[in-house]
Amino acid sequence: MRYQVHGEIEDAVLCHCHLCAKLHGHVSAYASVNKDELQLTADEGLRWYRLSEKTDRGFCKECGSAVFWRVVRSKNIALTPGTLDGPTGIKTKSQIFCAFKGDYYPLDPSIPVFDHDDEPDTAP
Repeated sequence: MRYQVHGEIEDAVLCHCHLCAKLHGHVSAYASVNKDELQLTADEGLRWYRLSEKTDRGFCKECGSAVFWRVVRSKNIALTPGTLDGPTGIKTKSQIFCAFKGDYYPLDPSIPVFDHDDEPDTAP
């Protein structure tokens, strides 16, 4: 499976939720793109998994890599920046679901922290 992006890739968000931890084995990183600017150049290995009524996960059936995440009927799709050929120029803009992070690693205090997906963490 291979893809190209013909447009702007938003900066990445690190997700510390339980679902992402189970899928990736650790923190996940996703960067959003307009789905019309994403071109699958070889999609024979791409498989979609309907995680809920609202979201899908895309992965490569050949190597098992988690590649995409999307909200059903959204104009955007999120990709995992580690699957891009570098340099990407992508920065990390925030960390979400930090209230659920693993106990075996610290949060990076230089990156904005949100306990869930839209609330700033008020902890010092």
